[in-house]
Amino acid sequence: MTARLLAATTLLFAATTVFAQEYKYLTSVATFKVAPGKDGPFVEKGRAFAAPLDKLMESGVVLAYGIDVDMLHVPGDNNVAFWVEVPNFDALQKEENAIQEFIKANPALIQELASLTDMSAHHDLVIRTREENHRSIPADAHPIWDFDVQRIKPGRGQDFMGLFRKYDQPVLDKLVADGVIYAYEVDSEAVHTMAPGLVWTIVGMPDLGTKDKVNAAFDEAEKKLPEAERNMLEKLYYEIVVPEAHRDNLAVSVVYKAK
Repeated sequence: MTARLLAATTLLFAATTVFAQEYKYLTSVATFKVAPGKDGPFVEKGRAFAAPLDKLMESGVVLAYGIDVDMLHVPGDNNVAFWVEVPNFDALQKEENAIQEFIKANPALIQELASLTDMSAHHDLVIRTREENHRSIPADAHPIWDFDVQRIKPGRGQDFMGLFRKYDQPVLDKLVADGVIYAYEVDSEAVHTMAPGLVWTIVGMPDLGTKDKVNAAFDEAEKKLPEAERNMLEKLYYEIVVPEAHRDNLAVSVVYKAK
């Protein structure tokens, strides 16, 4: 087991009730299933939502927002995500009110967006960030997000996060400090619209080549561990997570703005 896989394993723990109230910020995510070739027009029309979100950002209600498009096409999966990061549920309510007002004021735009996607597959999420670190992302950047999704077994959340904080977080913090990656975060659902236990480990990168550097950093950290410790970690991995539930994905922010 690589340290990268361990990182994702550890992150999944956050979905347990032990940490149900702990979070650094919330992210509202709206995902859509857009047919190939229609994602460009869909995103261009979606840029209209920047106007109300920019106003909310000026007042501190919104911390960041973006539109992500999957780089890996998986049959049946939603492939475009509109997301908004806020500090708490009070801000989430204000953001929701503003977006609903914008929707009501722009029926033609909403109809055009709906015509480009399968609305029966639309899925909303509210995500809670448990751990994170980031540096400033250039205003003209289009970050690539490396997603590692795991499901933690019931009652193993504390084990998962403990391992992450001990083994993986120091590696990721150094990658941020050295300017290799933009950010990382560990997320779980704040409002469960899917089966409990899912945790996302997300690394923000300037480009795909950065993934080689991230993998190399984790490989180097793993090599420094005694063999007995490496074997122990591999055994723990299969005790803590549901291996067959593991999924990876890559997405690019075609729209991105942060304070």
